[in-house]
Amino acid sequence: MSGFSMLPDLHFNGGKAVWADARRLPREGLAQALVEARNRTLAWLAAFGQTRRGWEVPRQDFADPPLWTLGHVAWHAEWWCLRDVRTLERDGAWLQVASVPSLLTGADEWFDPDRIDPDARWEVTLPDVAVVKRYAADVLDAVLRRLAAQPDDGDVTLYAWRRALFHEDRQGEAIAALLQALGVAPVEPAVVLPSVSVPHGGTLQFPGGRFIQGWTAPDGFALPDELPAQPTYVPAFEMDAAPVSNAQFLDFVEDGGYERASWWSAAGRQWLMMQDRSAPRYWARHPESRAWMALRFGSLRTLNPDEAVRHVSLFEAQAWCAWAGRRLPTETEWELAAVQDRGGLRWGMVREWTATPYEPYAGFEADPADMEYVHCFASHQAVRSTSFASPARQRHARARMALLPEDDFAFVGFRSCSM
Repeated sequence: MSGFSMLPDLHFNGGKAVWADARRLPREGLAQALVEARNRTLAWLAAFGQTRRGWEVPRQDFADPPLWTLGHVAWHAEWWCLRDVRTLERDGAWLQVASVPSLLTGADEWFDPDRIDPDARWEVTLPDVAVVKRYAADVLDAVLRRLAAQPDDGDVTLYAWRRALFHEDRQGEAIAALLQALGVAPVEPAVVLPSVSVPHGGTLQFPGGRFIQGWTAPDGFALPDELPAQPTYVPAFEMDAAPVSNAQFLDFVEDGGYERASWWSAAGRQWLMMQDRSAPRYWARHPESRAWMALRFGSLRTLNPDEAVRHVSLFEAQAWCAWAGRRLPTETEWELAAVQDRGGLRWGMVREWTATPYEPYAGFEADPADMEYVHCFASHQAVRSTSFASPARQRHARARMALLPEDDFAFVGFRSCSM
């Protein structure tokens, strides 16, 4: 072993050292982060209990079943870090082939997202909860052991482990969104639901100019959709200092925003007819006082006016902007504002819609390992920022995310720009 002392168990809760840059974690810091990510995953999942009955939940749009998600997290880490995957050409197509089998027989058929589509994930019969948990624990243990044996802390050496870490972080946030949709409160004390209040602080001016979008550093970890960096020009713009709040969105609701078709795009009107929606997801009127309430992990609470509005689709964000005489920021504008960090810009409470379709950067060359990104190009919308349910290491000005325009399941809101 050339790297570090092995971590004691899955309940390891911190190390002696603190690394400020999550994109450049060395072996020891990466090991601690992988254990911490698994603790978060298991803490969110603890709400489903110990028996299979608790894990069999009603099907939800934009979500995967909780047991499948746990198995997939383990499979993804195993695929990247343990199975010595090779890229081969067959009949003119490039394929990824594992050199060694999975620790769990059948895992490829159950948990490889390229083999089982989102609908099938809700229908497939998976092993017992205890079997999937054991598989996840065994994979993490093997991942840590192989990581400890790596020869150095180089970016190429550690790429697979870093990618597995960031993937599990996003899956954990998806589990949190599933709990919200099911009206289930987290039960583990490791999961803290902080306040996400963001008193509106006016707007910020950005002079624009030439800007390099994407991962620009010569080292560190970048996800495939952040590459390659591309020069662009951004005209001057004015942008909200904080995401649109519940109070601001409530003005739109009470002004008949959901009833007036003129504020909505054609796609938005079609979505609205299918939803029969008159307010954001999880908003409701109190049956007696008629005050606006919000459902938060199963608890109905008085709507916090200073909280960033969340669980709104792209169509709702666009309609609010049309009503307010404003617009969504482009993805480039959002990134420039976050990179320049002029002071007063507040983000990280909710994911944020942009006006930009999710597309590859100029010069992007897809690797067979990048299909999870390629499958989202053209059909999804670019989303920026992190949410209160994201680990702090996910917060990065260059990071991208993709959501379907109709997705109001995620912890997603928006901010606006002047026309």
